[in-house]
Amino acid sequence: MQLRNYCEYINTECENSTSPILAVKALKLDGKNSLKESLQLANVKTCDYLRRKQGKALLIECSNLVRQVENEREYYAQAQQAVAGQDRQLRKQVEKRFNPESRIREEMRYKCIHSLLLLHRLADRLGFRLDHKFSNGVVFIIAICTESKADVMAFQVLVTKLKPTLQGIADSVKVVPANGLPALLA
Repeated sequence: MQLRNYCEYINTECENSTSPILAVKALKLDGKNSLKESLQLANVKTCDYLRRKQGKALLIECSNLVRQVENEREYYAQAQQAVAGQDRQLRKQVEKRFNPESRIREEMRYKCIHSLLLLHRLADRLGFRLDHKFSNGVVFIIAICTESKADVMAFQVLVTKLKPTLQGIADSVKVVPANGLPALLA
């Protein structure tokens, strides 16, 4: 397995961007022709990319969180409507299970955890120790498709609630606009 075969320019897939493909390369973890496929982990959710910087593993998830929140809220409203008039316990279960913020937070959490699983599988396959390659820890970066500072600030709440669920897994969690990713990765 040659890692250079999985190194590509980061594609944020941001529809509203004039240049969704950044001038920064990273290892492709997710999608077609990715490390995830090669390591036979196709059924797990992982981040999109991995980059190493100053001994840190940078796990990069590119996401249109604004649109995802809208879709989740619509789905949540439909679920609530379906149980309207039902007993209180059922409504509470729907509220807990389909809460948009909770669903997104859990999805991001699993992507981070499963990406580390992928890294462990990669280390086993290539015969290296993760603690040597990534001696300065793990940073989980969520690059969102927006240029709005208000959106970035709004998603800081996600970071605040996500950090405790990744304690001992990721040393840091950051939300940045996708167009700010190159500066962070340089």
